[in-house]
Amino acid sequence: MEMLFVPEHRRGQGLAGALLQRAEDEAKARGCKGAYIDTINPDARRAYERQGYKTFGSIDNFTGDYAITWLMKRF
Repeated sequence: MEMLFVPEHRRGQGLAGALLQRAEDEAKARGCKGAYIDTINPDARRAYERQGYKTFGSIDNFTGDYAITWLMKRF
């Protein structure tokens, strides 16, 4: 998956988690052993952490005031 985006008016309904789970299931079916994600959105970072992703790096002020964070999850 290249990008995951849920429109603001649809957030909080579990859609991101469901989409991420489907992507993970497909990755497992294809023999992948894990996944990594990067984000500059703090809310998205927290959502990924709720799905079991762990931060393994970040750069503060990557784009203006935003930090970029890399997260990973092993299957």
